[in-house]
Amino acid sequence: MLIEFKFRNFSSFKDETSFLMTRVNSFKEHLETNVIKTDKDFDLLKSAAIYGANGSGKTNFIRAISTMSNVISNSFSDSLKKDDEKNIQNYSFKLNSETEKTATMFEVSFLIKTVIYRYGFEILNNEIKKEWLYRKLEREVCLFKRNNDKFEINQESFAEGEKYKDDVNSNVLLISHLAQNNQLNARIIFNWFSNVNVISGLYDLNYNKFTANLLLSDPTFKKWASIALKYLEITNIEAGEKEGEIITYHNKYDENNLLIDSVAFNSKIESDGTKKLIHILGPIYDTLRLGRILFIDEFDSKLHPNLSKKLVEFFHKFNKNGAQLIFSAHDSNLLDKDLFRRDQIWFVEKDQFGASSLYSLSEFDAKTVRNTSAFDKKYLANEFGAADAIALNDNLMNLLYE
Repeated sequence: MLIEFKFRNFSSFKDETSFLMTRVNSFKEHLETNVIKTDKDFDLLKSAAIYGANGSGKTNFIRAISTMSNVISNSFSDSLKKDDEKNIQNYSFKLNSETEKTATMFEVSFLIKTVIYRYGFEILNNEIKKEWLYRKLEREVCLFKRNNDKFEINQESFAEGEKYKDDVNSNVLLISHLAQNNQLNARIIFNWFSNVNVISGLYDLNYNKFTANLLLSDPTFKKWASIALKYLEITNIEAGEKEGEIITYHNKYDENNLLIDSVAFNSKIESDGTKKLIHILGPIYDTLRLGRILFIDEFDSKLHPNLSKKLVEFFHKFNKNGAQLIFSAHDSNLLDKDLFRRDQIWFVEKDQFGASSLYSLSEFDAKTVRNTSAFDKKYLANEFGAADAIALNDNLMNLLYE
């Protein structure tokens, strides 16, 4: 389960940004439905929603965790490519002369059973500048630290690092190299990231085939999805003959409105909203079933406000395996005190220098917002910031018709 995600100098985020999934202890709302109890001195949240104006950096926040995961997954294999096949990656904030030449930093803290891991690295133009891994049971212990090509290895707790450190190139993460050699601690980190999935609510190319394959491989999912889609008058759903194809069934009636048959449709002819719901059910089911972490950019796109809200409610109420959902959205109907705690709502805002910042609704004092406040109305009134819109003025009209 994710505890904290930090990053710095990534895309539109210039300064260090911290995103927390720990609950604020003084907030007592939705304790039974929205909070994951742990054996530690903190509890975690099942979900978080991120709001902000267009172009504020919401998508870049989602991309940050996706980029960190991709670097870990591909670091070793990319190092084996020929020089002319390698893509030089510079993730830095480009609107400042200092940051465009400095490294990008990523760090995650997460909980596996009773153990807390904290892992991070700094990267610049594919070169690993720093890397570190800490583990905490009762107290935090450094397993290794890296500064360019120099390693400090905890030989008692991380012998695997000592064994392989001399084989690691400057453009390869030690964790990725060790995972390729099936070393225990590295595989723990690697496997945790394999349970972090990032999808787009605008485009389903990354997960429509996943949902179709689930229909083939998991009979329980097929039954579950069929129940979820009944309100759309879809009586059944199954995978088609072609890869990634999904077939929906609708009832057919005679002239007296008596049921006479069931008609199969390729899901491609369904509405965009129906297609999105069908396709997104696979990742949601997989996340809840296996206790994974799912990031969704533009979660509410194409979905009716009531449907978006029901999906979040379902995730809160029927989440038994510590799954977590983090999404960006625009629909203010989801900013509902009956749906979210204050520490589950986050905002992204961009300053006059083009830099994005992330902050939580929990940071506002009781004079601004309480657990009984109408979050949506206050947000649209820009009382929390992050809701700026185009300025309508005479210049727009004069230039239009000059």
